[in-house]
Amino acid sequence: MGCKVNVGGCGTVLALGVTAWGAILSSESDERFGVAEDASAIPVQQRRRLPAFTRNVLQCALPLLRDRPGTPVVLSSPNGDLDSTVTLLSDIARNELLSPSLFGLSVHNAPLGALSLSIEGPGDQISIGGDTATLSAGLVEAWAQLTTGEASSIVLVHADERLSGLYADLDEATPGVFIAMTLALVGDGGEGVVVTPGRTGALAVVNALRAGQTRLTFSPPRLDALAA
Repeated sequence: MGCKVNVGGCGTVLALGVTAWGAILSSESDERFGVAEDASAIPVQQRRRLPAFTRNVLQCALPLLRDRPGTPVVLSSPNGDLDSTVTLLSDIARNELLSPSLFGLSVHNAPLGALSLSIEGPGDQISIGGDTATLSAGLVEAWAQLTTGEASSIVLVHADERLSGLYADLDEATPGVFIAMTLALVGDGGEGVVVTPGRTGALAVVNALRAGQTRLTFSPPRLDALAA
């Protein structure tokens, strides 16, 4: 099933088509949708050392990339693997030695590194963080690469896990959202589901895809600011 994503800004509406997708919603347990796989699909030697955040990214993205060598990937995430980061900061506060492996797995582009080790012929990769506008920023990056001819299709992975531990009281009552989408340029079209900021906006994208929606629309905040 195809799904069109419109990117609007500065009075212009742009379109991206979602040709395949997989998603995981995480709360007390994980729910998989679309082509998202079970964690057992990740090579066992790699799976055992990966934190849950990175495993969820791979479970959504691997099905879209295994048979498409050279496909570029954009990872958008507002906080990255916050649990691993908090663990490292807590170790520093206790004057304990940091785990080199955990540090390597906590950086913002670590899931893309793990992804490239799980497929043959990985393409270009970029990681983006943009607060509540992170999903929009990822879509803009994907659209830019497609329109400049750098790629004929691209995979966007958005990862926004729930806040836990020290930050749990600051979190919103929304499950964690992990979604991977294969995107390609399509022609202009009509109105569609509006993508709103934050994790609730990402959850709306998942629910729209599950419901068979064919078009999503949003306005990149930065372009709106330039137009003001």
